Amino acid sequence: MEDGAKVHAGSARLPRLSHGIRGFNWPTSPDLNPIEKVWRWMEEELKKSGYVPKSIEELKRELQKLWGRVDPRDSWHYTEHLACKSEDVIAVRGLATIY
Repeated sequence: MEDGAKVHAGSARLPRLSHGIRGFNWPTSPDLNPIEKVWRWMEEELKKSGYVPKSIEELKRELQKLWGRVDPRDSWHYTEHLACKSEDVIAVRGLATIY
């Protein structure tokens, strides 16, 4: 899912394209992109830990540790509510709703 962020239009998409994986436009609302919930969780976990990385490499290591704690079975919760969320997103014309 690509939500219009600049990174999706740049070189970050080259690996996807090199494997013949086509993308599609997605509304800008993070409410319709389940991975946004995971990013938010990771951000909150970093804040709670009080850890302040001193380099990009340290940050990458911490994020990889958190990613290892993500249980794919939990994603059903994020996707199950998409139908209800879509009505909210339509009401705000594609923007983010209140989390």
